[in-house]
Amino acid sequence: MELIDVLSQKDYSVEELSKEISMSVASTSQHLQILKSVKLVNTQRQGNFIIYSITDDSVLRLVSAVKELGFRKIAELERLISDFKADKNILESITINDLLARNKNEKVILIDVRPEDEYKAGHIPDAVSIPLVQLKNRLNELPKDQTIIAYCRGPLCVMAVDAIKLLNQKKFKAIRMEDGYVEWKLRQHEINRK
Repeated sequence: MELIDVLSQKDYSVEELSKEISMSVASTSQHLQILKSVKLVNTQRQGNFIIYSITDDSVLRLVSAVKELGFRKIAELERLISDFKADKNILESITINDLLARNKNEKVILIDVRPEDEYKAGHIPDAVSIPLVQLKNRLNELPKDQTIIAYCRGPLCVMAVDAIKLLNQKKFKAIRMEDGYVEWKLRQHEINRK
């Protein structure tokens, strides 16, 4: 699932992907070969590298449906997620629908804390790219008098959680969006690519 989650953000070579998910190149390659054999990923050669990508949005819908089933039906997963959120001190989060409603009533700052290359591959309109690794050094770019909403790869991604913790420590009003770019895209909302 993690491979598909990360690949849903942008196309990766085996080497880039193994680094991103902290798995050996050999293991990553084996997993990708399995995903390729069942036609969940495509490959394309770029010089000496093989670039992997998600076959199409039906793969994203499949993964989303499996996650949703897990969230709804598997009590142990729900308990683990609840414990994870409690451990990370996640106090407030919103959904895509909440964001859309809130954006009509107040001006919010939406930040995408994924790596910049994922942002460039596709992001939610009006989102500002501030990768988590840069956030501490870019706090001066954010207003303290507006609500900041951070998103990353989705419900199980911790980058937005860590961003919210940092922002709240620095006295910003910050909220995590539970959903990520893929969930936004699957709801067929407009996307931007830069």
